[in-house]
Amino acid sequence: MGVLIDHTNFDQYLVQSTQGRSGTPDGNVYIDKDNNLIELIGVDELATFDHTSRGGGSNDPNQLTNFDGITLRGLYNFENEQRRTDETLRKYERGSQGIYRFAGAFNFVNGVKLDDTVLGDGSQDRDKVRGSGWVEYANQGDGQTDIDRIYHGVLSLVDIQASTVPYWALVTATDEVTLQAATWSEFVREGDINEAVQVYGDSTYDSGAGDFDYTTRVLVVRVRSWHYNPGETTSVLTGISEFSGFSAGYGVGETINPANTYTLADVYGGAQISPWTGMSLEELGTPQGETGFNESDGDFTWVLGNTAGGTVAECAAFLDALILQNTDIDDGTGEYLGNKGRVWYSRNAAGKVVTNSIGGKGLFIEGLSTAEKQNVIFTDDAGNAKTYPYFPDIQMTVGAAAIADANAFYHVFYNEGTGLFDTSGAFTVLDDGSNPVKGNVQEDAVGGKVSFAYAYDTNNENGLSAGTDKDCVVIVEGDGGAAQAITYFTITRSAIVPVTCVPPADNNA
Repeated sequence: MGVLIDHTNFDQYLVQSTQGRSGTPDGNVYIDKDNNLIELIGVDELATFDHTSRGGGSNDPNQLTNFDGITLRGLYNFENEQRRTDETLRKYERGSQGIYRFAGAFNFVNGVKLDDTVLGDGSQDRDKVRGSGWVEYANQGDGQTDIDRIYHGVLSLVDIQASTVPYWALVTATDEVTLQAATWSEFVREGDINEAVQVYGDSTYDSGAGDFDYTTRVLVVRVRSWHYNPGETTSVLTGISEFSGFSAGYGVGETINPANTYTLADVYGGAQISPWTGMSLEELGTPQGETGFNESDGDFTWVLGNTAGGTVAECAAFLDALILQNTDIDDGTGEYLGNKGRVWYSRNAAGKVVTNSIGGKGLFIEGLSTAEKQNVIFTDDAGNAKTYPYFPDIQMTVGAAAIADANAFYHVFYNEGTGLFDTSGAFTVLDDGSNPVKGNVQEDAVGGKVSFAYAYDTNNENGLSAGTDKDCVVIVEGDGGAAQAITYFTITRSAIVPVTCVPPADNNA
């Protein structure tokens, strides 16, 4: 493992080589005076060399690596040192120049450039540069007036996992259509970002430079990986209006997503399991109208199908998987590349999922249970938040004796309000569909429980106020197999209200 070579340690780790990488190098920096090139020879090409001139040994390890790299300030100081001690170098114009107006800003002058040989891992010497941006000039013998290339240094300020590969694009705008059409590139190394991207090229004097001027474009930097919250920022948010060969810190990184504990292969891909086998994402040609919210009705262009009844957490994991895909994730007629697209949701301070609406296109999730609808806030095409009335799921455990009794019944009454239990005016509780909560135990029990949803936010029956806790009582009583049980309980603003009302066997029947 190497170290980052910079202005503080260059005099320990850099040695000028007498030959380039095509020959037999004996140091890690080769200055090719005839071809105006500087080669940065890494440990993968030269594992060890003689460091005695630096106070080391004759077979010390090469500390220059493709991952840790070198700052241009370190290289600049090395060139200064070598020109002082090597009179041969003085016969030639220097190759680097510091521009201290901006952070990490340097120039390669007089036509000198880093070698662009493609190495075994697909990288070039420019990919070894850290903490720096720079400008490359053509060699015209009379100063530097023509620019060949400009590189902008990017440094992430938030932790990125060591196995994550961040990626970037230079775009004219940040709308979805533009981002979908953009060319996205991965950074050379995994983990924290500390490298440079080319923002200008002119092939007039440098045939490999390309011909483009992206110095006024927007740089979008993204990081996305499984089990982590995605990160994204732009040069505009960073306060950069134009690139001119310097480096800058970007507030992009990733944090653990504690809600996603699933295995990616289970959620998306060939080995997918339920409930994710029942999920699909589609952009509709005509927005889908949804009703039943606390607020007014809403229209949604994007819809997440959820036929197997996955939870909000499971649906969110499916969306997490989609943003990693470099393929079409739209199950409709359109095409939408996942890793070029939006992040589909965020979480508020209470941990609820909040779906995103971008460009007038909101996201709705289908197939959620009554209780699960409380865990999500939908954002419609107009950008308006939509929430469902609170519907606690009252789950009443009724016991084996009642279930075995074909005549056993259950009945739920209020124990407060204008009609009290154990009076002639006892008022039967109504569920979220205005149906009286009563019936045959054997017919209605599922998994040993009789359950119903209650419209907590809107139910004002029996003279009681909506949106308040309600005292109730449930009777479970048999006729031939089960005796009677009575349980007093309170309906609260909780996702699930458990109630136990288990009559014993009736041994007197």
